Amino acid sequence: MTVPHLSLRSPGTDCLADERLPSFRNSSRLFLGSFLALYFEVLVIRYLAAEVRVFTNLKNFPLIASFFGIGLGIMLGTASKSLRRAFPLLAMLLFLPIRFASELHLPSVDISWSYGLGVGSASLFWRVLYSLRLVAVVFYFLALVVLLFVVLGGFVGEHLKAVSPLKGYGINLAGSLAGMALFAALSFVNSGPAIWLLVGFILLLPFFVRRRAALALFAVTVIVVAIPAPGTLWSPYYRIDFTPLPSPESWPHPSAYSVVTNHLWYQWAADLSPAFLKQYPEAKPNRFLVSYYELPYRLVPNPQNVLILGAGTGNDVAAALRHGAEHVDAVELDPVILSLGKQYHPEHPYSSTRVTSHIDDARAFVKKSDRKYDLIVFAFLDSTTLLSRFSSLRLDNYVYTLESFQNARALLSNDGTLVLSFATARSFPTERLYATLERAFGVPPAAYLTRYWVNGVFMVEGSKRGVKIPELPDVTQELHSRTGATILATDGWPFLYLESRSIPPSIVVVAPLFLLAAWRVLQKTRLVAWKASPKYWHFFFLGAGFLLLETKAVTELSLLFGSTWVVNSVVIGAFLIMALLATALVGVWNISTPFSYCVLFLLLALDLILPYSLLDQAGVGTRVLIGGGWVALPVFFSGIVFSSSLKSFGHVAEVLGINMFGAVCGGVLENAMMLGGTRLLAWLAITLYAVSVCSLFLAWRAARAVESPRDLTASRTGSA
Repeated sequence: MTVPHLSLRSPGTDCLADERLPSFRNSSRLFLGSFLALYFEVLVIRYLAAEVRVFTNLKNFPLIASFFGIGLGIMLGTASKSLRRAFPLLAMLLFLPIRFASELHLPSVDISWSYGLGVGSASLFWRVLYSLRLVAVVFYFLALVVLLFVVLGGFVGEHLKAVSPLKGYGINLAGSLAGMALFAALSFVNSGPAIWLLVGFILLLPFFVRRRAALALFAVTVIVVAIPAPGTLWSPYYRIDFTPLPSPESWPHPSAYSVVTNHLWYQWAADLSPAFLKQYPEAKPNRFLVSYYELPYRLVPNPQNVLILGAGTGNDVAAALRHGAEHVDAVELDPVILSLGKQYHPEHPYSSTRVTSHIDDARAFVKKSDRKYDLIVFAFLDSTTLLSRFSSLRLDNYVYTLESFQNARALLSNDGTLVLSFATARSFPTERLYATLERAFGVPPAAYLTRYWVNGVFMVEGSKRGVKIPELPDVTQELHSRTGATILATDGWPFLYLESRSIPPSIVVVAPLFLLAAWRVLQKTRLVAWKASPKYWHFFFLGAGFLLLETKAVTELSLLFGSTWVVNSVVIGAFLIMALLATALVGVWNISTPFSYCVLFLLLALDLILPYSLLDQAGVGTRVLIGGGWVALPVFFSGIVFSSSLKSFGHVAEVLGINMFGAVCGGVLENAMMLGGTRLLAWLAITLYAVSVCSLFLAWRAARAVESPRDLTASRTGSA
């Protein structure tokens, strides 16, 4: 006899469980899809810019391409079967050329075309050929990024439709926040691309678990990317190639190391000690490095307190110790470069008890330090990374602004001297540095050309600027005669490598071509019907405004805390948390959209007036609380507007897709600050949010026009 299965659950429990199962599956898949979209977005931006040189000055284009792909995928609801099947192959076609960028000569795509420093050949034919090559490289990678993210966006869109709008948006935000946090954690522990891809592909397995070919291609991609590159390390900022140079015979250990960041030479960590040079006076590169690092101490022979900004692996620190410095503050942004200096520099300068090392942004350190220095050395701080991760600002730009030099001047002792070195020789960046220093100190600096191993410039301000260096060409008068026509570098316009207030040619060429291609894709996929509806335009302009707020926040917090990867991560995390809180609040209460808009505009207007320098002397906790909270508040009220509109309109997949397309245009508009400076971002954000208000009003009026005839018909029917 068959014994029936006994259940302790009440009637109807099985039915409820059956209903909850798909709901949980959709929610978990939505979270994972959102997680993967942001995780791979940051991964692609980081990896491309490190290996393919052209993307160091087009760095926000992978971001724009990923936004476009995610938006397209969300609106489609799911990628086509053929595109989804092709995803592992697309990933291989994207990541393997990045891995072998050196062998393909991709790092050698010169950045100078974009910044007007000359291309190398005066021939028009070669210039055209060069430009076509650049555009081909750019669009090869951007096309693959779009296709990749169409699939990832499809994972999000497929499951967004199965949950309620606010819940779906909240899960999307939470997943995005988690994806960003994971990649930030992997960067923090200095992991490299093989680990990034391994983690990402493992998390993709639920979407490809039954496809053996996909799993095989994922495995091959990771294995090939993981092929060791001798001497290569990854820091939160750079790919670093660290290799020992040949030493003189009978010398027991390397006398110098080469440091290359993102495929550009950065520094030699060399033994410049008198003992070594006496025994090996012809050793290279040591013999021609020593004269350069001795220059500051020709002016200030026995300084007590020395500040070195951009200490690197320690050459400047070793020079200060050789000349009897009693205390040296060595500031270096990159923790891996500093660690290499501590472990491998032949003179071991960081092991001295007279040296205090600081892993910090140079500008941030100068603003918060209260020590007085006899000598401040602005070493080669050129980051070789033209754009930061989420904005068009150099990592080191704020180090060379008028306000930064004024901060440094305040740290000089009564008899203090400041020296600055830069590898620009006779060029407009040199003229800008000179003019900015002159304005900061009120007197023209002394300036000399150096040719020890690169064509550089050496500038002197402070008490020793009158001390001559006879063997170097003096260009003080030459540079002073040009200061009247030179654009100064300021916190409001910190673009050291832009000759004028203009958008670089590469962006002028690539941006319209990308937008045209994106528009053609939208037409082909028949997703442009929404263009006639003000409701959709409302969400479009909210997305554009949001991205500008994000960039503005990175800019402003960089002035408070320094241009570090932590600031970028904190800003993006804070924005996502604020949007998540706004969504949760709207889910509980109905909050007036006009009120939220009014507060948003008030905050943006006040931000134009508020001087962030008021917080310079505050403690770290106060700066985080007030500064971080202030830049995030507009996002909270913008999030309330978005969530309230989403709650009343629904169609979450379409809305998020349109919102991402708006972010694409916001990313392009971000480049306008090269014309008008960083304050222009606030004005552009205010304008975009104002247009979103107008779109919402038009949508409301159109809805009222549709409802009015219905109401009139209903009243007539009732009267009859």
